Amino acid sequence: MINLRQNKGFALTLSLIFLFLVVSFMAVFFLAVSNGVNEANLIDKSTKAYYIADAGLADAYERIVKGGLSTVTSSTCVNASIPSTCTVPYIPSSTTDNGVYSLSGVNGSYTVSIVYSGSPRTNYVITSQGTYGNVTRTIQLKMIGAAISRFAYWSQTEINPTLGTLWWISGMLTTGPVQTNGTFNIIGNPVFNGATAENGASPNYDYGTGTSSTSTTKSDPAYVFPDGLTNNSPTITLPTTTTLSNFSTAASSSGLTLTGTSTVIFNPTGTITVTGKVINSNCTTTTSYNNTTMSIPANGVIYVQSTKTIPNCHSSSSDGNVTVQGTVNGQLTVAADQNIYISGNVQYETNPLTNPSSTNMLGLVASQNITVIEADAPAQLAIQAVLVALQGSFDVDQYSKNPDPVSGGLDGAVMSQFGSLVNYASGCTGVVNSSGQLIDGWNQIQSYDTRLATQAPPSFPPLVNSSGNGIYVKEKISECFSGVCG
Repeated sequence: MINLRQNKGFALTLSLIFLFLVVSFMAVFFLAVSNGVNEANLIDKSTKAYYIADAGLADAYERIVKGGLSTVTSSTCVNASIPSTCTVPYIPSSTTDNGVYSLSGVNGSYTVSIVYSGSPRTNYVITSQGTYGNVTRTIQLKMIGAAISRFAYWSQTEINPTLGTLWWISGMLTTGPVQTNGTFNIIGNPVFNGATAENGASPNYDYGTGTSSTSTTKSDPAYVFPDGLTNNSPTITLPTTTTLSNFSTAASSSGLTLTGTSTVIFNPTGTITVTGKVINSNCTTTTSYNNTTMSIPANGVIYVQSTKTIPNCHSSSSDGNVTVQGTVNGQLTVAADQNIYISGNVQYETNPLTNPSSTNMLGLVASQNITVIEADAPAQLAIQAVLVALQGSFDVDQYSKNPDPVSGGLDGAVMSQFGSLVNYASGCTGVVNSSGQLIDGWNQIQSYDTRLATQAPPSFPPLVNSSGNGIYVKEKISECFSGVCG
């Protein structure tokens, strides 16, 4: 016989258990939904806080860029990686920006700190702290001012004021970024192996174009510019001749200033051998060097000035010329208020081409021309340096008297230039015939020193564009946690 009371009790127990499970499941479900919503809100706030911090970086970056060569003062901070510790943060400022950033109709805020350094050249560390609701995130940008040495080749014009139109010809090779504010003039098929830009609308192909890369007359644009060519590119401004005052000032502090015609020979031991004079403001020679070997100046800057730059000398002589050659071991810049002459190989003691960790670096900066002395230079000429001719050209003094590379004299004359070449106007290093063949002078092979994308020789000035805005390289962006930025 079945006991109905017991069965009813059992059914009730099952119902209660089932109800408990349903209620528990619903509670867990609603809790999970609530946690999910909270987590989604937190992620949303965190993302927006990051974007707000990024907006702060962008704002500060634009201010620095538009400042051109003007220096933005560093913030005063206990810890610049935590902008809230800055007593004088760069942003917000009551006169420029209240640091408020609107996003989806709700205001967030950012605070930015800036740390400036002039070594090795103008650079900034920008740290931006963005807040949205109760969430804060901090990101940091490291940026360094680009120098004119960032180009493998740069010119204001491809028309030489004395010789007229100069041509790039078959056999010439340039590796690395190239920029001219003029228009390229091309015969045959030279190769620009890197990002290339010209201000002109199209290159001047003297013999027109074709499809054969072996032609020494007609040009195959796809072969000449394997990485493409940007036409109508914005101009890049070469630092003015007042740039020389930077080197003059640097040399007068912990460098070396010579007056009149001088010679500097670089020695592989890390020393230099100098011939020249040190003349004071009274036009009195205080020191005379005659093949004197000495250490590289403390700040690595040698400046050669003309006698006429010293008023008490009452001289009109433009003798601020220096002749250089040798093996560079260290970092230095040789600047001249007239011309620089290269009388032989100029090479690094540790070659960056085979050893990327090399720290050897040389800058040669002339107000006028940088000229190779043909009579003293070998047929296989090597130049490793950043060459800058502010108002002139890089050229060869007697390019038409060199061994004939076509007939094979001394195995042909080849100039291997590693580093960077910057000249106001294109200069002449050889002569071609009507068939586009090099018949005298040097065949020029230019290779870019990739270190120059972020580095430059001592005291090189930062770069600005035609609008006067600074040009910077963004070295690193990272997020900061507890005041430590990755």
